[in-house]
Amino acid sequence: MSADLTGLGVRFEAAGIAAMWLGLLVRAPSAIRSREQRGLWIAVAAAAVTMTLKLSLVTSLVSHGVQSFQLYTLATHLCGVLSAVVVVDFVMTTMDRPRREWLHVGSGVAFVWLVVLGLRAAPTMYVHQWGPTRSTDAYAFWLIVIGVHLISNGVCIAVCRRRRHDGGSALRAGMRLFSLGSCFAALSWVALLIQLTTGAAWVTPFVPIVMGLFCFARTTVLAVPVLSAGRRVLHDIAVFRRLWRLWRDLVCAVPAVALAPPRPLLLELLLPRGPWRLLVYRQVIEIRDAILVLRDYAAPEPPFARCERAAERAGQGEPTAARAREMAHQLLAACRAKHHGQGPRAGSAALSSLGGRDLVGETAFLVQVADAYAAAPR
Repeated sequence: MSADLTGLGVRFEAAGIAAMWLGLLVRAPSAIRSREQRGLWIAVAAAAVTMTLKLSLVTSLVSHGVQSFQLYTLATHLCGVLSAVVVVDFVMTTMDRPRREWLHVGSGVAFVWLVVLGLRAAPTMYVHQWGPTRSTDAYAFWLIVIGVHLISNGVCIAVCRRRRHDGGSALRAGMRLFSLGSCFAALSWVALLIQLTTGAAWVTPFVPIVMGLFCFARTTVLAVPVLSAGRRVLHDIAVFRRLWRLWRDLVCAVPAVALAPPRPLLLELLLPRGPWRLLVYRQVIEIRDAILVLRDYAAPEPPFARCERAAERAGQGEPTAARAREMAHQLLAACRAKHHGQGPRAGSAALSSLGGRDLVGETAFLVQVADAYAAAPR
């Protein structure tokens, strides 16, 4: 049972490492260009290198020579400590702490001690095997390694917990996932500390599983910007689709406001003529420009103002919906009048206010108008 669980954990850990490398490759172009994302990418890359060096397949390839294997194990542990230092440096940078001399001095001292102790305790310095040891140097070596990782993960958890409510939704999700990964890593090092001091073999099968969870948590942190950008794109596509019919009819009624003539909706969705955020912005601008022209073709005395005042007096809080419905009917009538050759007449107050004090509010109001316009009887 224990052997089966250990084998399952090793495969799960290998899958997590593969996911980390895949996430690093996907995020590499944007991380290189962005200073804010570069630190996170380097921190995850250092952890991925360390985890890869500890794989049984890699250790079996370099275990033929005793001397080379000792140097390999020492380099692996030093790489792991370096990744812990990089992670602490990253989280301290997110806190806008420019002075981190204590981190650099402390990591340098730890590296020197690890090299000295590692060279003296090389025969008992395993990469993926742990157990109690009688060697003082080996014991001190392991305590330094475990201590550095526990401090690093503790700092990460504290910083991420402190800033879990800062920034936008993507930043908050990234902080929480980074903290979750640090919790898994700290749990694995606590398990190794128990095994080092007591020789408890029951923790061995669970360590690869926990480290696999750590790998997937770090991979998800890398994927947060991609998922956030994808969600924004889907939202923009939905807005574009809902505005499309209103935009098409208004642009057909007032062709001069269009940068390019509208195409069928399916063609617009399959072959967009630019980024979706800019396409929605263009729709809003062209709808607004068309409304400024069509207001001279609408009815001069719309009844929506009375509906709005009545709703406000009744405390219903729905004047925007009433105004959107009335504007939709006014636009439909104005388009008909212009298509039938009717000349401009007195302006309409219904088409003078677009609702919303900024682009976001105006877009949300026009979406309501577009829904009412699509549902209006022809």
